[in-house]
Amino acid sequence: MTESLVAIVRDGLLLALLLVAPLLVAALVAGIVSGLLAAFTQIQDPSVSLVPRIAAVGAAIVLFAPSIAHQLVVFASRLWPLITAAGHG
Repeated sequence: MTESLVAIVRDGLLLALLLVAPLLVAALVAGIVSGLLAAFTQIQDPSVSLVPRIAAVGAAIVLFAPSIAHQLVVFASRLWPLITAAGHG
């Protein structure tokens, strides 16, 4: 049971990294673009870089939500039988 538990935890951590990757990439790209824009225009207001990052992450959530939900459902369907088996001893 210990090997399967370690495998599930490892898969869960890897899945978490894979699910958050599109959101982080969107925030990174928006941050770079808004940082370059702020450097070119010499506007140093923090909201100039914050608002595009929030909008990019929101758009990424909308675009990738079906894929994220599907991957979570697949992972949960693998996880629930192991939880019930562990509960029975």
